[in-house]
Amino acid sequence: MPPVGDALFTAIPAAYSHIQFVNQLTQTEDFNTYTYRNFYNGAGVGLGDLNNDGLTDIYFCGNQVENKLYLNRGNFQFEDVTEKAGVGCPGVWSTGVSFADVNGDGWLDIYVTKSGPPGGERRHNELFINQKDGTFKEQAKAWGLAEEGLSVHAAFFDYDRDGDLDMYLLNNSMRSVGGYDLRPGQREIPDPAGGNKLFRNDGDHFTDVSAAAGIYTSHIGFGLGVTIGDVNRDGWLDMYVSNDFFERDYLYLNNQDGTFTECLEGHLREISMGSMGADMADLNNDGLPEIFVTDMLPRDNRRQKTKTVFENWDKYQLSLQNGYYRQFTRNVLQFNRGKNPHSDDPAVFFSEVGRLADVYATDWSWGALIFDMDNDARKDIFVANGIFKDLTDQDYIQFYSDPNNVR
Repeated sequence: MPPVGDALFTAIPAAYSHIQFVNQLTQTEDFNTYTYRNFYNGAGVGLGDLNNDGLTDIYFCGNQVENKLYLNRGNFQFEDVTEKAGVGCPGVWSTGVSFADVNGDGWLDIYVTKSGPPGGERRHNELFINQKDGTFKEQAKAWGLAEEGLSVHAAFFDYDRDGDLDMYLLNNSMRSVGGYDLRPGQREIPDPAGGNKLFRNDGDHFTDVSAAAGIYTSHIGFGLGVTIGDVNRDGWLDMYVSNDFFERDYLYLNNQDGTFTECLEGHLREISMGSMGADMADLNNDGLPEIFVTDMLPRDNRRQKTKTVFENWDKYQLSLQNGYYRQFTRNVLQFNRGKNPHSDDPAVFFSEVGRLADVYATDWSWGALIFDMDNDARKDIFVANGIFKDLTDQDYIQFYSDPNNVR
């Protein structure tokens, strides 16, 4: 075992763990953060027991490098079995991974979401079915899950309570952001190249039931996060989707009949502007899940002034007028108040307490994860943040906005 210090967590050296994965990114003149908006959006990591030996294995997604699968050999040491398992996904930009028992045989399967430039062989999302012998077979097309949008993540859950796992696919729009900024009536227009989707598990394949279930497949859905939980404690799983840029987030309540009602505006008073990651969990042990969403507000005053764009009053009013709701540049923590005891309305309502809880400013933030870090029976919040270059630096934006400076 590696030495354990006094800190809550101990970094395990790669020389000991044998995990050598690095998601190395290299920009070129033709392919960079300006030609591909999501260049620095990162990749995913999956944790789960893939070989049913009681140990947690790790799958890393790569953007410009091959994905890697490491089997846990005990004592925090791992073995790279990517080639033998057949799950490397070489040559394609992978963005997310989910472990789920898709076929209900008691063995976890692997679903990898893809992004990057459209086209090319194996550009579609891939589903690796566990063969129970250390190998996997790619069967996304056979199962109806070979989507080719800018997929970010997939959430597997049993929304219809029939005993198998269904899937919500989170996609980021391929559209230019500015071209649709705050135009009215855009939410209901589907994205033919992607759009978020809900797939029902029908035993040996998945069926796209997005339209019938009341799911927005919008071309302005710049989705970056999805989290699942029973918001109103009725025994049926609900969904929260966080959207980047100007589109507001979505809160889907399960109608218990195979459909959902999107009702964010009736339950949340205010939300993040550029919503990134999202997670849902009970933070105060009252049985009701809270919702935490990350944004990009720096805590430091200097970085707020030099790296952050805040809406003026006129744009904020236009946002309200055109149906984009009350959005502000900061993390939000939605405290679940449950049902109003003074009303017959069965709906739950939330209070935004991010500033009160002092979790509102974590700079350029991505993933959000709620779990009990120190085993004190109270859940904590982890935020993954940072970016390689300050793309929103105001001096830089002013410079390249002048055509005389761009050659």
